[in-house]
Amino acid sequence: MNSFCVLANPLRYRIVEILASGEHMSGNISDAVIGNYGVSRAAVSKQLAILRENGWVEFREEGSARWYFLVEDVWQQIDSDVSWLRYLWDRRIGYFARNDTDPRLASTWSPWGLHTKE
Repeated sequence: MNSFCVLANPLRYRIVEILASGEHMSGNISDAVIGNYGVSRAAVSKQLAILRENGWVEFREEGSARWYFLVEDVWQQIDSDVSWLRYLWDRRIGYFARNDTDPRLASTWSPWGLHTKE
């Protein structure tokens, strides 16, 4: 899942925002998100699971507590996704410095494995 899809969900965005400040216990994350959005603990757990499955967060167990933290590679993924959009922007139709004259060629590859129809 690309960075924009991950961050498009407001609960996941809030969790990432919280974890950007450092490692936090799952209960504290839940309390903060529930306070912001009025959702259940199960909803927060589901979003934490999605973040784990997509390689954005990991956790360590300390007794019965789970401490969540952002994975260092997240910043590289965000940079890569933004670079892809900058690449498309630089090659946009009508831009004097673009490298190809056929606009279809500027959008046939993406870092997410998506291809446009020609």
